[in-house]
Amino acid sequence: MKRYTLGICGGVSVENPTERDIREAVFALDSREGDAFLILDQLEDGTFLQASGDRDVGFELAHQDSTSQQFRAKRDFSAGEIVRKFTSFSQGNPDWKNGMEWEFLGKAEMA
Repeated sequence: MKRYTLGICGGVSVENPTERDIREAVFALDSREGDAFLILDQLEDGTFLQASGDRDVGFELAHQDSTSQQFRAKRDFSAGEIVRKFTSFSQGNPDWKNGMEWEFLGKAEMA
């Protein structure tokens, strides 16, 4: 079974988050309070899904694939859409990336 970690604003993290954990984290984000982002890491292959924003302004969505290539979605998302995409990703379902165009950002630099 794959392992996931949900990082919340670079601080708190939740191991193998449930849909409820994801929903609570998404709806708690508030960009007026500073950094407002979530990163859901798939620990074995280095892939991740990242969302930034909040339910009032909408969310940007980005991801890194297993070859360290990074992409950003070409549209914004609602909080409910982010919950669905993060939940799908956390369950290993590839459908999370369907229905949108992606912009290639480049390959991540390895430290």
